[in-house]
Amino acid sequence: MRRLAAALLVLTAFASLAGCAQDFDRGPDGQVTDKVKDGKKFYLVVNPAKGGNEEKFRVSKYDYHDCNRGSKCPKCVDD
Repeated sequence: MRRLAAALLVLTAFASLAGCAQDFDRGPDGQVTDKVKDGKKFYLVVNPAKGGNEEKFRVSKYDYHDCNRGSKCPKCVDD
């Protein structure tokens, strides 16, 4: 009975942690031109390396803090 309870506890903990992962799009390759915070949502504005219009995309708060204006994206997101 204790083994079953322990197994259920481990499965519940794993399931709750798996639900917390944030999965955002990678975004375009280019240079970060701006950072935008909207409540608890974080965005980077990137000027694409291949030309075109600036693109705003959502990132995690950790990527938001790791990527500074002028840094290369997605290198700053992947580090």
